[in-house]
Amino acid sequence: MDSSQFAVITAAEFAEFVATRDDVHFQQTQAFGDLQASLGHQPFYFAVKTDNAIVAAMLVTLAKVRFGYLAEAHGNPYFSAIASDNQVLISGAKALLKKHGGLKFIIHSNQMIEKYDDNWEKVGTFNQELTGFYETLGFSEARLSDFEKSFNYNYSKELTGFETLAQLEKSYKKNGLQTIKKARKLGIQVYEASYDELADFKKVVDEAGERRNFSTRDLSYYQAVYQAFGDRVKFVLAKLNFQTELAANQSELAGVYQEIEQAQAQNKKKSLDTLNQRVSRLEKFQAELQTLAETYGDEDVILAAAQFFIMPNEILYMFSGMYDAFREFSAPFLIQDDMLQFAFSHQIEHYNFMGVNAPDNPDQGVLKFKQNFKGYIWQSSGNYEMTLKPVLTKLTAVLKKIMGR
Repeated sequence: MDSSQFAVITAAEFAEFVATRDDVHFQQTQAFGDLQASLGHQPFYFAVKTDNAIVAAMLVTLAKVRFGYLAEAHGNPYFSAIASDNQVLISGAKALLKKHGGLKFIIHSNQMIEKYDDNWEKVGTFNQELTGFYETLGFSEARLSDFEKSFNYNYSKELTGFETLAQLEKSYKKNGLQTIKKARKLGIQVYEASYDELADFKKVVDEAGERRNFSTRDLSYYQAVYQAFGDRVKFVLAKLNFQTELAANQSELAGVYQEIEQAQAQNKKKSLDTLNQRVSRLEKFQAELQTLAETYGDEDVILAAAQFFIMPNEILYMFSGMYDAFREFSAPFLIQDDMLQFAFSHQIEHYNFMGVNAPDNPDQGVLKFKQNFKGYIWQSSGNYEMTLKPVLTKLTAVLKKIMGR
C-alpha cells in the first residue's frame, strides 16, 4: 500500500527540508516565500510525506489577477525520484489551488538544457526529458514573458578544481585580469551595504536602468529582499575618495619623476621610454582626478553596485549598475572578483552571473563583461503551465484581446 500523502506544511517545515538539499534554488526557500508575502502574494508550502518524512516539496505563490489568482512556482521544485510521489504532489497542489481561486498554475523551471562555449558553439545538451516529465504531470510548455526572455540564456562559472585563490584568478581571461589588477591599485573599497544604504544601491541601479533602458525596482522591494533573506543576500557597493586618490597618484607621479632623473643620469634610454609612458598616463589621470576631487571634495563616492543571493550551492548575480561617469575605474570588475573570492572561500561551487542576450541579439555587451571571468553560456528550460479553470482562463484571454493588452 502506498503511504505517500499530500500535505500543506509550515514554512519552518519547508525550511528544514530545504536545509537537507544540495540543489537549493533561491526562489524555492522560506526566505522567498516571506518576500512574496511582503509583496502582497500568498505563499503555500506543499509537500508529499512518506512515513511522516518529506520526500518532495515546493513553494507556490498566489498573485491576484482578473477573476482569480495566478499560481506560480519559481525556480525548481524539489521533486522526488519516485514518479508517483510527484503525481501526488501536483494533484494535491492542483486541487488546493483551484479551491483558492487559482486560474492557472505555472512552474518557472530553471534547469540547463543546452551549454555553449564563449563562441556560442554548443558543447552539451542536458535535461532533454524535462518537457516529457512535466507533460506526465499535466503541464504543457508555456511562452516566456519579455522579462523572462532576458534570463533564458545565462552565464555561469564552476569553481570546482581550483585549489587556491591564485588558481581561480589565473582562470580569468587575460584582459579581465589586467583590468582587475589595474583597478586594485586604486583606493576603491568594496563593501556590503547596510539596510540604510539600500537607497544608495537603488540610485546606482536606476541610473544604469535609464541609460540602458531596463526596468528597476522600488526601494521597498530591495528592503523586503534584505529583510527576508538576511545573510543569504548581499547588496555590494564600490566607493572611492577622489581627493585621497589624487594624493596617492601625485605621490606615485613624484616617484616616477625621480626614476626618470636617475635613468637620465645613467643614460638608460629604454628605461626612459617606459618611464615617460608611465608619466603620460599618470599625468592624464591626475588631471581627471583633479576635476573629480574639485567636484566631490573629501568624501567617498559610490561608483558601482550589485546584488547577490548566497545559496549553499550557488551565488547568483542579480541587479547591478555603474555610474557611467566613473566607467574608467572598472569597479564592477572588482565587485565580481570580490564575490568570486567569497564563493571560493566559502566552498560554494557554482557562480551564476545570470542573464545574457540571445545569440541573435546584436547587443552582447553584458555577455562580453561576464566572459572576462571565463565561464560558459547556458540556456534555461523555461516555463510549464497547467490550466486550473479553463472557462475563466479563456474568458480572461478574450477580455485581454478585446482591451488590446
